[in-house]
Amino acid sequence: MKILAINGSPRTNGNTSLMIKDILRKAEAAGANISYFDLADLNIKDCKACMKCKKEDCCSQNDDMQALRPLIEEADLLLLGSPVYMGDQTGLMKCFIDRLYTFMAPAEPKGSLKSRLSEGKRAMVLFTCQMPNGNVVYNYMAVRYFNLLVNMLGYQDIRTYIVGGAVPNEDLRTTPQGRSTLDDGERFVIEALGSKA
Repeated sequence: MKILAINGSPRTNGNTSLMIKDILRKAEAAGANISYFDLADLNIKDCKACMKCKKEDCCSQNDDMQALRPLIEEADLLLLGSPVYMGDQTGLMKCFIDRLYTFMAPAEPKGSLKSRLSEGKRAMVLFTCQMPNGNVVYNYMAVRYFNLLVNMLGYQDIRTYIVGGAVPNEDLRTTPQGRSTLDDGERFVIEALGSKA
């Protein structure tokens, strides 16, 4: 199984990154092929809504999204992570998400869109936030990502985690909520890996 992990935090060694990497270590030990990227290290421009991707199966912009595109197409599981800034994902992650529009193709009836991605893909989304009850306060983000990844892009299954209590320079993995999320996330990835065997 191929896993593509994208960290949308500007802090490349912060809580979001550390939690993603813990899950990836377990997956790699179980035989998964891992690709990991920090968006802070990439040049991904904002979507221009030029609609070239609706006429051709490509994007008009020549940036690092071109290198990620085949990895997104090949990945059996897409793992996205972002801290919550000002009540939403980071700007880095929002820019990446907007660029996924290139995977939506025109369909019938006129004005409709369908996913260009192959069927059977899974997704995991991990948000970290400072509010201890962030999983309740920011639950609308789980709904948004379900709509985006499942209803629009055709992912078969998704797990979305919103982990509260994140404090800079303190390890979120050691908290009960962080540990519980890691245990459940690792279980989900290992089950997905087993389904591809």
